[in-house]
Amino acid sequence: MENRFTSNLRTDLGRIPYGECLDLQMQLVKLRKAGKIGNTLLFLEHYPPVYTIGRKADPKNFSGVEVIRTDRGGDVTYHSPGQLVCYLIFNVERDGRKDVRKFVHSVESAIINSLKSFGYDAYVGAEPGIWIRGENRKVASLGMAIDGNTSYHGFALNLTQEPIDGFLSVNPCGMEPSVMGFVPLDRSSVIREIVNNFSSEYGQFNEVSRHELVEAVRTLS
Repeated sequence: MENRFTSNLRTDLGRIPYGECLDLQMQLVKLRKAGKIGNTLLFLEHYPPVYTIGRKADPKNFSGVEVIRTDRGGDVTYHSPGQLVCYLIFNVERDGRKDVRKFVHSVESAIINSLKSFGYDAYVGAEPGIWIRGENRKVASLGMAIDGNTSYHGFALNLTQEPIDGFLSVNPCGMEPSVMGFVPLDRSSVIREIVNNFSSEYGQFNEVSRHELVEAVRTLS
């Protein structure tokens, strides 16, 4: 089992509560730091819906809503079904040194290139996140954390109207909620494109089920 899981991995967790997924991430971070697993992509949707805030969030942006405080970057955001979340448990070393900026750029590029394959002119805006040119709408939010040389948290891409409605109660990343938009794309197709783009940068990612991943965490920890 250990040899199999030291390759790059990808898992679709389906719908999962935020706290349960955070616990899983932290266990995976320990395993990645120990070299017991490879770089790991976790795809999921959070249910029940939840608001989370980053390390330097401004309370004015989420007045009146219940939030979960996290150690990622960024301000307040919203997660719900209809939003594809991707968490990245990656070693961010390049050529023997920690290079967080290059890692974040690779994540942005993977999202942008995936959206371009569906005909969207996506770009990194002056404000954080991934935007669609011509629509002036932000469709993906990024918020990372680094433990040593290992990343966790990641990005969220809006695929339906449901998460957009949730943003109406806050100022997402300090902006007016009206800037948030979505791309009406098939979830499985988007995952496939995202994996392809990360594979071109980091090598092949082997698919494992949610059950297999949880069992590996139990066995390897």
